[in-house]
Amino acid sequence: MSSIRSTGRAFYAGLFEALLSVMGSSNGYLADHGPRTAYLARQMARAMGCSDREIAEIVLAGILGDVGMIGLAEDAWEVPTPVLDARTRGLVRAHPIRSEATLASIPHMEDVADLVRNHHEWWNGAGYPDGLAGPQIPRGARILRLADTVAALGEERPQRPPRDSDTVRAIVADASGREFSPDVAEVWMDLHDSGSISEFQSGIYKKWSWQAAEALIPDAVSPISSEHLLEILASIIDAKDAYTAGHSRRVASFSVAVAGQMELSEEIRGTLWAAGYLHDLGKLSVPVRVLAKPGRLSDDEMTLVRGHANRGAEVLEGIQPLRHLTTGARYHHERWNGSGYPEGLSGEQIPLVPRVLAVADAYDAMTSGRAYRRPRVHQHAIDELIDQSGKDFAPEVVKAFVTLQENVFESVRNDSTPPGPPRSRPAPSSTSPLSRKGHGRGSRPD
Repeated sequence: MSSIRSTGRAFYAGLFEALLSVMGSSNGYLADHGPRTAYLARQMARAMGCSDREIAEIVLAGILGDVGMIGLAEDAWEVPTPVLDARTRGLVRAHPIRSEATLASIPHMEDVADLVRNHHEWWNGAGYPDGLAGPQIPRGARILRLADTVAALGEERPQRPPRDSDTVRAIVADASGREFSPDVAEVWMDLHDSGSISEFQSGIYKKWSWQAAEALIPDAVSPISSEHLLEILASIIDAKDAYTAGHSRRVASFSVAVAGQMELSEEIRGTLWAAGYLHDLGKLSVPVRVLAKPGRLSDDEMTLVRGHANRGAEVLEGIQPLRHLTTGARYHHERWNGSGYPEGLSGEQIPLVPRVLAVADAYDAMTSGRAYRRPRVHQHAIDELIDQSGKDFAPEVVKAFVTLQENVFESVRNDSTPPGPPRSRPAPSSTSPLSRKGHGRGSRPD
């Protein structure tokens, strides 16, 4: 495999594509809602004569508008109930601000963030979060408001089946001038009445979403921009479980430190850096009720959790600039003695990158709190790794990990800017922590 550098436009674009890909992986209400909203909004934007850049911003805002819902009352979406309680409704009303904050932190997505903040504002001022009205609401946000509603009406809800086309048309007509901008409502109704609205097609959606990203990503992207997006993507992954904040960053940092101790090449160190951040990408498709369950997992729940390894690998495998990270995502839960998953690899059958990730992942899981147990102290985790050397974990990796200097552990635990990768961060190269002793049925794979 030829070398792929983990810097520059291609790598940044790959990270952004990963973000777009996982937005359709939620369960319950949110499954594919963003992509469907974006698909309709693009057609409306073109009909309204929006510029190519404005269309790109609208498409990306449609896909990412609910990114703030990840880890925020998400159990209410994944196990839908007919009526949301007051607390959950309050959290839902906060999600545009949370989504805006996430997107505003991503280099080159600042204008998309503005649309996301305003996509629940109503024409008459009754929306949220700012109570904007009429022309105060950006045109792109007005388009998204209608597209979001129409997409939702066409989706099943626990209190109702999907609404048919005529019912949706009547709802839009009735809400024109109240929820919806009259000109936007008129354009949608004209498209609807003429049969000009294309039904959602995943292949076309992927093409449109990638065109939108390409339009907003500059020709030259600094390594710092890629690092920042990597941090943001990892924070979204970790937000899925309140107990794992910072987990991906710490796994990346520990992995790079171990690679240095083992005198591995800069290429492998670069791969470990990015793979550490993205190794749990597949957890975005695992329900919160399972990730945060305080007791033993059922067989079905265990299957859902274990599926995250292949799910994350499948996303990365489909994105050429990130393909070198696939083995880390897929095999970081394999065990030296063959007792891991998803393929039961053993010994040197396990690629080097996931061997390192497995140890870093295990240490951080043991020393972090979980819904079902308190964090272990540093020495307890080190003793556990030594005990499992040659069983769960590769002996040479454990040896390197347990001989890291204390200042490395202090830096990773306390510093928001931990030891980073080598400055020239190329890529490609050739599980989970012990939350409880043993790997029998019902034990937590974290």
